Amino acid sequence: MTDPKYLFFRVINFTLFYALLMPAAFSQPINMGTPLNSNEIDAEPTFSVDGKTVYINCVGREGRTGSDICVSYLDSNNVWTDPSVVKEVSSDVYSDFEPLLSPDGNQLYIMSDRPGGKGSMDIWVSDWMGSAWAEPRNLEGPFNTPYMDHCIYFTGENWDKAYWTSTRPGGFGANDIWSSEKVNGVWQDAVNLGPNVNSALDEHHSLPSQDGKSLYITALRADGYGGEDIYVSRQDSNGNWTELVNLGPEVNTETSDRCPAFSPDFSLFYFDSERSGGHGEKDLWYIPYDKIKDI
Repeated sequence: MTDPKYLFFRVINFTLFYALLMPAAFSQPINMGTPLNSNEIDAEPTFSVDGKTVYINCVGREGRTGSDICVSYLDSNNVWTDPSVVKEVSSDVYSDFEPLLSPDGNQLYIMSDRPGGKGSMDIWVSDWMGSAWAEPRNLEGPFNTPYMDHCIYFTGENWDKAYWTSTRPGGFGANDIWSSEKVNGVWQDAVNLGPNVNSALDEHHSLPSQDGKSLYITALRADGYGGEDIYVSRQDSNGNWTELVNLGPEVNTETSDRCPAFSPDFSLFYFDSERSGGHGEKDLWYIPYDKIKDI
């Protein structure tokens, strides 16, 4: 069987070839274009391991007015199909955000304010049933509280380390980054990442690097470029997280730039942004990871 990362490379090799020929033109983030981007909100992408399926947070698709989860597929011409609403995980009444697809494609995590949870916003997970997604269930473990819990990511070979955002007590501000590790099959108590990462303001959406030693975090800070910016923290040899470093003008602008994601082979760095040059309120953009990985 062909390694999925090479399948994905073939899908995007035309973009990388263009980047090699005209690096100056590729030095700035590239808009993913229509139909993935619309005149509404299109944000928070998560990819299948072969790079041919993407789930996003979408608004205004198929005549709907709320926040939904949409899916799009790469066709035989390497063109993304019109995003369609994943109705099994998208409520007609409540809001659904922040999809995360597991590497095996069998779980789809979302954030939702639907009833049956523990707090105002909870993390939910849906199981793939072979032809459709199951009704989302509230995620068990230390993840959900009576407060707001969202923006979950996992790392490790077996996805045994989790990072997510919570407004629970014990933090430094409104939204903080928390973590948990699975030991002998049991998720341990949530641990706040501390004052190097968290502040009196908001930090959310903590994306781990491939080796789990870097976290790319959306934060609202006084030293930012404007609105929300994307920062990075590194884990030192003692396991401590360093102070956040702004990714700079390669990614951030005077508008909100947030919610990063990697391509399956970790060559591209995706995020959503309200910058000029887009199609709607929030658009999906990307840049080669090599441009920022050493910041």
